[in-house]
Amino acid sequence: MQQFLAACAHARPNDQTLSYIVQAAMHVRDWTTLATQAEEQGLAPLLYAQLQQAEIALPREVKRELQGLFLRHRHAHQVRLEILQNILHAFNAANIQALLLKGAALAYLVYPEPHLRPMRDMDILVKKSDARQAQQLLQELGFDAPVPAADALLPDKHLASASYHTQGMMVSVEIHHNLFNGYYHVSMDIDNLTSAPLAFNIDNTSTYTLGYEDMLWHLCQHVAYHANVWEPIRLVWVADIVGFAERFALQIDWARVARQYPLVLNTLSLFHFITPLSPQLLRLAPIKMGRLPQGLGEEFMGWPRTSLANQRGKGYRRILADTFFPSEWWLRLHYGLNSAQPLFWYRWGRHPLHILGRLRQFYLSK
Repeated sequence: MQQFLAACAHARPNDQTLSYIVQAAMHVRDWTTLATQAEEQGLAPLLYAQLQQAEIALPREVKRELQGLFLRHRHAHQVRLEILQNILHAFNAANIQALLLKGAALAYLVYPEPHLRPMRDMDILVKKSDARQAQQLLQELGFDAPVPAADALLPDKHLASASYHTQGMMVSVEIHHNLFNGYYHVSMDIDNLTSAPLAFNIDNTSTYTLGYEDMLWHLCQHVAYHANVWEPIRLVWVADIVGFAERFALQIDWARVARQYPLVLNTLSLFHFITPLSPQLLRLAPIKMGRLPQGLGEEFMGWPRTSLANQRGKGYRRILADTFFPSEWWLRLHYGLNSAQPLFWYRWGRHPLHILGRLRQFYLSK
C-alpha cells in the first residue's frame, strides 16, 4: 500500500506517472485501509482525483470513503479561502508585507484544484517587526490569537497558533517571522531572501510567496527536518516538492540551486524512485542519479521512534538492526544525500554516533 500511495504523490501526474500508478495498483491486495492511510499522508483528495483519472476500480466502500474525504476537503477549502482573503486584505490595508508558505501557496500554484491540497494550518511569513501587529489583526478578525506583550521576546520562529472556529471546523494560522527554529542549522527571514518573491492570485486576490529557489529550498529543508528518528515524513510533502519542481522547471535557476541549495537536487534524486520525475525535469536539473536505494520508501523503525517496550516482540537483534542500520533510502533522506553519493561513513559512523548521542541524552535526563 505504501508503494502505491508514494506513486500517487504527484500533484499533476502526466501519462508516464499515471502508468506508474496503474502498475503500482496491481500489487495492492487489500484496499480496506486505503482511505485512512491516504488521509494520514495528506493525499486523500488528490488520490481520489487520480484514481478517477487513471480509471482504477476500487471496492465500493473504499471509493465511498475516499469520496467523502474529497467532499470534506473541498468544503474545508471554501471555508479557508474566505478567511484567507480577509486576512490578506487586512494585512494589505495595514501595509504588512506577507508571504504565504507551503500548502497555503502551493495549493494554488501547483495543484489542478486548490482543494486537492489539504492543510492542517496556514503559515504566513511577515517581518519580525510586523509580527505582533499581524497577530493583533487576526484577533480583530475574530481569531483566538494570543498577542505577545510589547516588552516580551518573540518565539524564534512563529507566534502562538491563532484559531478560528466556523461552520463546524477550526482554521489555524501561524504568523512566522523566520522559516526555521532558532536551534536549527539554517535561518531565513523576509529580509534575507535570495530570490524575488513570487506573485500569484487567489480568486482575484493578489498575494506572494517565496521565490522559486527559496521555495524549493524551504520545502526540502522542511522534509529534512522531519525525516528524523522521531517522526515520519508525509507523502503530501513529496507531492509538493515534485509538483513545484515540475510546474516551474523552466523558471527555476537550476545552476544556482546546484551551487547554493544542493539539498534540493539530492532530495529530488531520492523522490524520483517513488514518483518518477518527468524527462524535462531530469534534463533541466543537474540531478545525480545512482542505483535504486535499498528499502525504498521505508521509514525509520527503531528506537527512539518506537519505545523499547513496544518493540520487544520482534527481539533485540531486530531492534538493534532497525535502530543502527535503517533502510538506505531513509538514511540518505535523513542525511541529505542523493542516490549516488557514498554512504559508508553515514552507515557505519555518523548514524551510529547519532543514536549513541540520543541514548546518552536519554539516560542523562533520567
